[in-house]
Amino acid sequence: MSLLLLFPLFGCGGGEVGIGIGVGADSAPASHPFIAWTGNSSGDRVVDATNDAFAFYADTGCLYNFRTGLENRQFCLSTPQGGVRYGGLAMRIVNALSTNGACISVLVEESTASFVDIEVDAYGREVVAVTSVRPAPCA
Repeated sequence: MSLLLLFPLFGCGGGEVGIGIGVGADSAPASHPFIAWTGNSSGDRVVDATNDAFAFYADTGCLYNFRTGLENRQFCLSTPQGGVRYGGLAMRIVNALSTNGACISVLVEESTASFVDIEVDAYGREVVAVTSVRPAPCA
């Protein structure tokens, strides 16, 4: 996978959340349920280019990172339809075909529709890289 852009970003997103709510067995505390994405066989999980799992809180619309166990209140939904903002980077949540043939929700950069990869830097911040790989749409 080749990386096109690398963004350590700090910004604020926000917006309404008007999507169904779902909580999985290994989700964060039940007091903060996550958004369940329509057509997503993984319910509330959204994955990046390296198949790392994330979710978005229904109350704040912000990202929960399952690797760190933390919410990032600067990495949030900007539209109820799955638009996402992290600093100046615009992304969206779309459904794509997984390697096992299931339809899952993934995070892509908005203008190129290429996968993003979210890593955590030495300071615990999410660092986003835009890849050159585009997901296959669900049939």
